Amino acid sequence: MKSHKIAWAVGAALVLGTQFASAQSGPVTPAYKIPDKSKPAVTDGPRAIGLGDGIGLTPYFNLGVGRDSNLFLTQSNAKSSDIVTYNPGLKLDIESRSARFGFGYDLKVGKYSQSTADNYTDDKIFGTADLVLNSSTGLRFAADRTRGHDPRGSTDRVGAGKPDEYRTTAGSALFAYGANDAKGRIEVEAGTVEKRYTNNRATTIGSDRDTRNMAGRFFFKVAPKTSLLFEAGQDKIDYVLGTSQQDSTDNRYLAGITWDATAATSGTIKVGRITKDFVVATRRDFSGSGWEAQVSWKPLSYSKVDFFTTKSVAESTGQGDFTLSKKYGASWTHGWDSRLTSILSANRTDDEFVGSTRNDQTTSVGFKVDYKLMRWMTIGGEMNNTKRDSNTTGLDYTKNLYMLTLGLTL
Repeated sequence: MKSHKIAWAVGAALVLGTQFASAQSGPVTPAYKIPDKSKPAVTDGPRAIGLGDGIGLTPYFNLGVGRDSNLFLTQSNAKSSDIVTYNPGLKLDIESRSARFGFGYDLKVGKYSQSTADNYTDDKIFGTADLVLNSSTGLRFAADRTRGHDPRGSTDRVGAGKPDEYRTTAGSALFAYGANDAKGRIEVEAGTVEKRYTNNRATTIGSDRDTRNMAGRFFFKVAPKTSLLFEAGQDKIDYVLGTSQQDSTDNRYLAGITWDATAATSGTIKVGRITKDFVVATRRDFSGSGWEAQVSWKPLSYSKVDFFTTKSVAESTGQGDFTLSKKYGASWTHGWDSRLTSILSANRTDDEFVGSTRNDQTTSVGFKVDYKLMRWMTIGGEMNNTKRDSNTTGLDYTKNLYMLTLGLTL
């Protein structure tokens, strides 16, 4: 029944949107803008290796050296360790007047001197294609294959001797209709994510799942840089284990406003209703308020403050039927001169483990500074303090992370 409601909402957006989307002509900007070739290229950042007309290859390498004070996120007997991280990668961009293709590879390696069992090697291969079919129609396709891990202590699964490792395969497509200066614009997208754990199978076999998602959005312009928006979306989550009772459907119905560079601010605010419906009756369903908001304020050309907040549902990792999460955060990015930049951030997450009595409050404060020695070399340092307060005995923790960083590009 809920799937029919989502399909109806998406269809309504299509019908309503077509009344406005062709009102005026202009380059399409559905959700991902094709770069304007008439504008000069930015020369102060990473430079690509030219491989032909409109083709560039951009390699990079990041190095981090630091210390983690609480590797397993425990309340007592915290395990600390020195850590070294390596992050090489490259991105290939192919551009024309009506299309842009991107392909890339990103590798992340972490080495813990006091806990080699927690060393990790994560990587991601990805590709995107943005196509402008005509002045009012755009398409975006994306696909990626990711190899990642859940650090020990980050889930509620029974602890094993090493982190839980997984692989995900994802694909998505987005269709957008509406010229840049039209009164209305619509977006329809669909995708799938397949997640499979590859080790610690005694405890991770129940977390393998497939997620199918779809969404529709309608934007109605009320000012040159301001639009009202309406969104309906659904995530259908199917667990691979035949005896699992976690299969469910998440729905969201949101409305709000989005604006760009109005009085030094830009942002998107959406509020509405979210639901989670389980297939089995023994699990606790949810229907209530939900929101997504992100606002940027730029009082000076070299200083910016970002705010965000969300309320959403998340899958259980071992405790409760699911998690209802409220997140709040802010960050201040300031350029002290052309070389020195700092970022101060603070975040808070309130987690309600629905189906149990557990409630957590996690706060995090961080500070980061980067200094550009040369156009292609940046050194920096960062520190982060994270603290969790839980009403369940034994789940409180405090964690401090300190890192020195080096970034290299061309």
